[in-house]
Amino acid sequence: MRTERVPGVRALIFDLDGTLVDTKANNRRALFATFETQGIHPGDMPSAPEGTGFVDWCALLVAEGLLDPDVPVGSLREICERETLAGIHQVREIQVVASFARWAQGRFPLAVATGSSRPVVDPLLAATGLRPLFDVVVTRDEVTHGKPAPELFLRAAELLDVPPAACLVLEDTDVGMTAAERAGMAALDVRPYRPKA
Repeated sequence: MRTERVPGVRALIFDLDGTLVDTKANNRRALFATFETQGIHPGDMPSAPEGTGFVDWCALLVAEGLLDPDVPVGSLREICERETLAGIHQVREIQVVASFARWAQGRFPLAVATGSSRPVVDPLLAATGLRPLFDVVVTRDEVTHGKPAPELFLRAAELLDVPPAACLVLEDTDVGMTAAERAGMAALDVRPYRPKA
């Protein structure tokens, strides 16, 4: 991983899930357990793009007629957060990306911009020892629209006080890459760099 191929980079913005840390199995388990409380079983779940945030999952399920629109999303999110935190000890950093972030610390301002919620993100970054690397952490709670909208990345750039065009995003999903493009930022897809499962 190198930044030289993107001239003018002054800050780096990292996605979290699937980019810095391997949370896929734990997040899927928590998501399924949460929606099973509403009678929605894993086999009933529609497909959604990788990187879809919890609030956006709820909106999708309502649109599909699977989730009662009157169910309080905040209560469901609390269940999902508890389930996610219960498995946090299983989460590991994605070494190639985390190592790059360690190299970049002190060379660039660094941010995390994630579709996950603050009550999950802070303990996750603490548990993996990654929090000290980042100047700014922006979560889905702090914006109106999640990825593929550009708001998360634009908010991170604002907090870093760096123009969007001078930011490089590191992402692992198509929705994240689209969000970076809409934010006017260069993006590096980390999927080719991750170890093959």
